[in-house]
Amino acid sequence: MSFSLRRASVSLVIPGLALFSADVCLAGRPLAVDDANINDVGAGHVETWYARQAGASNNLTVAPAYGLAQGVEVAAALSRDSSNKVNSSSVQAKFRLTESRSNGCNIAAVLGLTHTNANDGSDNAPYLNGIATCNMNGGAVHFNLGAIHPAGSSTQKTWGLSYERDLGSITADIEYFGQQHNRPTAQFGLSSEIVKNIQLDGTVGRTGGDTVYSLGMKFMF
Repeated sequence: MSFSLRRASVSLVIPGLALFSADVCLAGRPLAVDDANINDVGAGHVETWYARQAGASNNLTVAPAYGLAQGVEVAAALSRDSSNKVNSSSVQAKFRLTESRSNGCNIAAVLGLTHTNANDGSDNAPYLNGIATCNMNGGAVHFNLGAIHPAGSSTQKTWGLSYERDLGSITADIEYFGQQHNRPTAQFGLSSEIVKNIQLDGTVGRTGGDTVYSLGMKFMF
């Protein structure tokens, strides 16, 4: 059972999906910073969203996730950057390393691989992410620290910090995250379950001098 305010799905470091920065990452909507919880065994969800990213890049992403076994969630993502004609895909496994706690801190880890295909060629990049979620009466705080190794480049660090709070029918979050050699992003997000098992969400933020935003939907099963 997940005990955070809003169960996040995945913590990917994916060039082209770009929720962390211009080069990074996927997490459970509307957060870019992942939490330490996973889907229950046999439960899953599918998220899809449109994102306007730094540099006026337009992206559409579909990302399913599924609770494969106790403490293990598998996930994938497909993304199309229509502005730069770039396709991205990824697969990963997320491992919950501690029991979920409604009060206290939980730990998880992610291992995965992302593939990016553009007109000038394709690249694979393995990545990992360490996640800590601390639940308290006033909300939940999520910490991410990871790394990605793009083809032909040195390993780059990724990081993120977020705070989310349940405001009744709406959950609000604020976060700050980035990747080494890229400008960090600060953003604010809202999500709400409009009918049973269907969530609508959105974010707005700043990366350097650019305004970035996204609109998404999540279906849970």
